[in-house]
Amino acid sequence: MNRLIDFSVDRFRLVLFLIALLSIPFGWFYANQSFRNHISDFFESDSPDIAYYTEFQEIYGNDEVMAIVFHVPNVFIPEMLSVVRRITQVVERHEGVEQVLSLSNAEVAVGDEDVIEFIPVIPDGPLTPESSQKAREVALSRKTLVGHLISVDGTTTCMMVGLAPASSNEVKAQIIKSIQKKAKESAGANIELRFSGGPCVEVEINGLTGRDNLLFTPITLLIIIFIVYRLLRNVVLSFLGIANILIIVMWGVGFLVMCGEPINTVTVIIAPVLLAIAIADSIHILSHYRSLYIKRGREHAFAVRESAKTLWIPCLFTSLTTGVGYLSFVTTTVRPVKIVGIFTAAGVMVAFAMSVVYLSALLMFFESSIVKRNDVARGLRKKSKPAFLPIFLSRLGQWVMDHSVGVVALFVLVAVVTGMGMGRLTFDTDFAGYLKNGNRVKDDLRFVERHIRGTVPVEMVLEAVDPGMDFTHPKALAVLDEVSQSMLAHMTGHYTNAFSAADYFGEIHAAFTKGDANADALPKAQIDLQDYYELADEEVLQRFISPDRRSARISLASVFGSNASAKKTREFAETHVKRIVGDAFTYRFTGLSALYVTMDENLKVSQVRSFGTAFVLIFIMMFFVCKNPMLTLLSMVPNLFPICTTLGIMGWLGIPLDTSTIMIASVTIGIAVDDTIHFITWFRRNCEAGLCRQKALVKTYSDTGQPIVMTSLVLCVAYFVLMTGSVKPIIAFGALAGLAMFFALLGDLLVLPALINLFKPSLCEEEEMQPEGDVSNV
Repeated sequence: MNRLIDFSVDRFRLVLFLIALLSIPFGWFYANQSFRNHISDFFESDSPDIAYYTEFQEIYGNDEVMAIVFHVPNVFIPEMLSVVRRITQVVERHEGVEQVLSLSNAEVAVGDEDVIEFIPVIPDGPLTPESSQKAREVALSRKTLVGHLISVDGTTTCMMVGLAPASSNEVKAQIIKSIQKKAKESAGANIELRFSGGPCVEVEINGLTGRDNLLFTPITLLIIIFIVYRLLRNVVLSFLGIANILIIVMWGVGFLVMCGEPINTVTVIIAPVLLAIAIADSIHILSHYRSLYIKRGREHAFAVRESAKTLWIPCLFTSLTTGVGYLSFVTTTVRPVKIVGIFTAAGVMVAFAMSVVYLSALLMFFESSIVKRNDVARGLRKKSKPAFLPIFLSRLGQWVMDHSVGVVALFVLVAVVTGMGMGRLTFDTDFAGYLKNGNRVKDDLRFVERHIRGTVPVEMVLEAVDPGMDFTHPKALAVLDEVSQSMLAHMTGHYTNAFSAADYFGEIHAAFTKGDANADALPKAQIDLQDYYELADEEVLQRFISPDRRSARISLASVFGSNASAKKTREFAETHVKRIVGDAFTYRFTGLSALYVTMDENLKVSQVRSFGTAFVLIFIMMFFVCKNPMLTLLSMVPNLFPICTTLGIMGWLGIPLDTSTIMIASVTIGIAVDDTIHFITWFRRNCEAGLCRQKALVKTYSDTGQPIVMTSLVLCVAYFVLMTGSVKPIIAFGALAGLAMFFALLGDLLVLPALINLFKPSLCEEEEMQPEGDVSNV
């Protein structure tokens, strides 16, 4: 590594040319990012749940449905029914639409002696007040329409638009926006349309993710520029530090896009996180360069070479520990979290290499400008008062030595309180909850749910174990109906309606027998049911019964919300549904809601796996840094402190672990340990120089305290920038990760030295430091 550093210093022009050449493809891919937030992207491609969901779609059709809704005093007047008709006709012809179901094209079964006829709810031809009133009577008398296409009071109507699978997320967004535009034009200025459904939420979150991606990086960069300049007091050095991290981010994100990965609500954090992590090594190297430049009589090349050679080992270990923290995400089954782990870890190692090689070459290339600025700054420092931060840190070190017992006691108290909070942690995912209150898409969702129906599809598939008892048998149809009605009754408030082949055949049977269409009467004789199959609309059968008639679909409409209700549904199914179906049928949930529940379960496993892996690997690397068992154990305590504190706060405030906040523990220990490594490295050097334990600790504050504070400040601010985002999990992750970095700083400057002072690992002389009036010269 020293030879590589010498090469970078001696052949700096060649190094800069090669890096610029390699940056061209990464820059192109960086500029061509794509955004996607479909639920399937949160699973691996070989996931059995995704495989079954794909099989379900192949059999029953795509279940991505958006709803077009409007609310008026009375839907059943000619003007309003004409609006429904116009919107239906326009959307039906739109590219990317498989089907539209509305009052305009809905049909109901009517019996006349031995003949069954399907007639439209809204009659063809010109609409009159009389025909509109007749349509009202028909629609509100059919339970297959009420709560699906029309509200109970006849004031809200819903047009369900089934979308064809789109070739890309961008194409889907264009289709949905075009449908919305044309629907509004067809409705006219006096009708306010509402749009709901999973595709609408997905497209909205994709747009917000793209907006956040454009916002996070420049804001973080501006803040880093300010902090780095305040530390280095040299415009050129600050510029070089920023140039280094920009190349790192371009390579990191460009590599992500090069591998075909889209940006989503989780992976959007990669760029700002790399910015913050990359600047840490730059700050340590540039800060040490300035110190060497001053001490060695302004020997620029020597200062560049020695600063890199002195710090590459601790920088390597900090990069390895950070990389391990993120790489631990490969054990998770939530794919975007795994992607964040892999590509952030790769970016961290690129940051190490660039900070040692590229930054050294930059320092040599801009030698004249740097030396000029250094000399100006040197003259200004001679006329100015001593800097506040170094003096404060030296005094803080002395204070910690004098109050080590109190510091540790306070730490134990905080640990107990936060431990109690950790016991209150929950796991939950609410996709619509990602959106802020006041967001138009979220407002539309809630409006539709209040006035007519939920728009989250929850699919339940029953399959006959015995091929002889398929859904051409009335008994099988009765089981299907009982399961559907019991699920709907049990989850009142969460499921707004349900539909299955039993409802469809029940309506045909009621028409045939001239019974009440709401009586839920089902055919008792198999020959009657076979006749109904022949009369039925083939398109309806294809969407609710498999071609072999062995499996049937129950489609429940759920409101957007917490997964807690979906979990209760599964618990209910384990007891009641199993009793209903017995051994004759099996059942399985699929669809968006079922996938969210599975993802929650995966999150629980991921939390334990990723943190456990990170902790073990980082502990092993810390042993090589500390080279002392006692010091290794003590070094892990301040790194667990920010994790426990942050998770404890989440527990007390009721913030759940989701796809973003699940990363808090592993990210924190991976990054927080960096400053611990620098602190211990300088502490060991001071011990090896012959200082006693307390003097070595206080001098360590002077040697590396300022870069530790500045890098921690950069990390805090970089994560807090995520709070300007538009998606709630990212906002929560930014706030919590920023707090964790602050607690990590407290752990390194207060808890770690206090523990070393009390437990006395055998590294330094045991002579105690005598109280001094001025510790700034220690």
